[in-house]
Amino acid sequence: MASLVQTTRRPGRRSEEELRAIYDQRYVDQYDPHAVQRMRRMLPLFELSGREKVADFGCGSGVLAELISDRVGEYVGVDFSEAFVREARRRQAERGTRNATYHCADIVRFCEEHPDEFDAGFALDVAEHIYDDQFLRIGRAIHGSLKAGAPLYLHTPNAEYFMERLRDRGVLPQIEGHVAVRDRARYEALLHECGFSDVRARYLPHYLRAAAALHGLGALPLVGRHFRARLFLTCRKGARRESISSAHDSRA
Repeated sequence: MASLVQTTRRPGRRSEEELRAIYDQRYVDQYDPHAVQRMRRMLPLFELSGREKVADFGCGSGVLAELISDRVGEYVGVDFSEAFVREARRRQAERGTRNATYHCADIVRFCEEHPDEFDAGFALDVAEHIYDDQFLRIGRAIHGSLKAGAPLYLHTPNAEYFMERLRDRGVLPQIEGHVAVRDRARYEALLHECGFSDVRARYLPHYLRAAAALHGLGALPLVGRHFRARLFLTCRKGARRESISSAHDSRA
C-alpha cells in the first residue's frame, strides 16, 4: 500500500498544545464559509435509515447536524475546542435542532467512555489536522466506539491534487492547521491499521465550482491523479476479525 505521495511535508512538528491553540474563537469566527456546501454534496453518500445513533468526531460548529438531523435518530457531536462547541450549541438553539447533543471532550477519552455505542461515525475534514500517530490513536478509539458493522465516513483533501502539491512545494501558502494531507493509499493503510475493514475510497470534485470544473481531467492517464481534489472514504468495523480473535483466545 505504499505510495510515492503519502503525507505532504510540513515544516516541523507542532505540539498538541500548539495545534489545539489554533482552534480558538478567532478561528471559529473565520471558519470556512463553504462548509455547508462542502458537506451537503456528501449527503447521497451516507447510508442512513433515520434510526441511527451517530457520532460526529471533530464536529466543529455542528454543520453536519443541521444537514442530517432529520435522517438519524440521535446525533452526538464531539470536539475538543470549547469555541467550536459553543458555536455548535448556538447554531443548534437558533435552528431548533432537537436530537443533537454536543460534548467538549478529547475524542479518545470520549470513545473509551462510550464503547460499542454508535451505529455510524463521521470524521469530515478532520484527518488533515492530525499527524499519523494521532490518527492511529484516534482512529482506534473511534473503532472501539462503533457497533460491529458500523460505517465510518471520512472526507479530506487529496495529497495528489495539484494545489496540494503546490502547497507542499511552498508555491502556495499552507492552510492553517493542515499538518498532514495524505493520498488514498496512505489513508487505506492507516484505516486498516486502526482495525477497520471494507475500506473504500472515491474521489470527489472540489467544492468550489470553478475548481470543480477540472475534475473531469481526473480520467486522463498519468496526470489525471493531480486533478482529483477531495477524498471520500468509507470503512466499517468488521465483526469477523474480532470473532476470530475471540475464538483463538478461547482455545488458548
